[in-house]
Amino acid sequence: MRLGRKTDFFLNGQSESASYHYYFRKAIRMSLTLRSGFSFGGALSMLFPADKIKNEQSFLENTDEYWMSKALVKSMENASIANPNPSVGCLIVKNNELISSGCTEIWGGRHAESIAFSRLSPADLSGSTVYVTLEPCTHVGKQPPCIELFKNKGIQKVVIASKDPNPLVAGQGLIKLKEMGIECVTGVLINEVQAWLAPFFVQQKHKRPFIALKWAQTLDGCLADDNNGWQWISGENSRKYTHWLRQKYDAILIGVGTLLNDFPSLDIREIQHPNKRNPLKMIYDPFGKIFQCDKIEQEKLKEKTFKEGTKKIIFINSSVLAIEKSKKNEWLQSIIQNKDFLIVPLGEQNQPQFTKSLLESFLGKEIEDFLGRPLQSVLVEGGGRLLSAFIEEKCFDLIHIFIAPFFLGGEKHKLFSSAQKGFLSYPLKEVSTVQRYIMKVQEKLGEDILIELVQNEMN
Repeated sequence: MRLGRKTDFFLNGQSESASYHYYFRKAIRMSLTLRSGFSFGGALSMLFPADKIKNEQSFLENTDEYWMSKALVKSMENASIANPNPSVGCLIVKNNELISSGCTEIWGGRHAESIAFSRLSPADLSGSTVYVTLEPCTHVGKQPPCIELFKNKGIQKVVIASKDPNPLVAGQGLIKLKEMGIECVTGVLINEVQAWLAPFFVQQKHKRPFIALKWAQTLDGCLADDNNGWQWISGENSRKYTHWLRQKYDAILIGVGTLLNDFPSLDIREIQHPNKRNPLKMIYDPFGKIFQCDKIEQEKLKEKTFKEGTKKIIFINSSVLAIEKSKKNEWLQSIIQNKDFLIVPLGEQNQPQFTKSLLESFLGKEIEDFLGRPLQSVLVEGGGRLLSAFIEEKCFDLIHIFIAPFFLGGEKHKLFSSAQKGFLSYPLKEVSTVQRYIMKVQEKLGEDILIELVQNEMN
């Protein structure tokens, strides 16, 4: 384990007087809702059989939309390992037949176009159409520029869903393709592809991780019953989608209350995927409750959340950490000596900017070194107090909500519940002044309803 240092810089290089809410308010560019069968988790056909998806969008065979939808599905194959690179899909079609395909490899590995082109001869490529979910890159990074692959191949047409937001590309790929005399079509399934690549877009534009919130609730807004029971509010399909999201996002963040009440595994169990990897586990524990656990709780944590082979980060107030270290706490010392743990000290927490220290720490070099790559995305899973804090401070890009078709009753486990005793309290709001969020996705998953919301439109 390593101890991180307290960060003292602000988001995107801004001074503390700058409003960091701006970078969340203006993150998602789409002006339209997504087509049926698509979500911020990608094409639902990748996850569920056709009979499990209500009103799935169908495309006429051999149209640009048809092939781009398949390129999007292809791009989902390496979602867990391509980050922080965008997970891109590339198809090569000739005479209405798919002749090659590729998906971005592990960070630093080959790009989708490179893989697809490597399987074909120049004669195969002549007269073909290339479908790629993101504009081909034009710069040298860990791999050579993909745009060079298109030279002198006799390619008839290139269909691109979205331009690359990376300032090193930013339309240059399109310009170079046109200079080669290749017909270019852009904007095909652009909303669906940009939703899939939203973490990459946010990181490129705002130089910070993408923050998504996720919870399951009953029709009356309960996240659990008043006896702390929650298994299972959501149905099988919702849980499968949740595990897919865990694979897509780099890290899961929960509060210590959820940790010590549920002892969650926070791993991926309900999907079949060749590149499955478990996300980084992050625990917000400002007052060091983890280090005050008894032996039984310690063993439960070792068996579940803290099991070997997974990386864990604990966020704790710096003053509390100093006190716990002075006690010569054996449990704390065992964590300090464990290479799978990183303890990140935070500044003292106070309302109304509770999330500020957390957001700053996400940008720290300690986490990048610990993870082995930049932290591109975080999925905040709970509990209710932590979710309420992110919502109140408007520090999120996207919300995934699973609504189960039953009423539960009770008050203890609801967002902003006055029955919760925690580190935050919230003023009551009025209907006339409350912020209304924008629904991008509404899909039926089994008996549940999936809703995905963003804060503001950016035209």
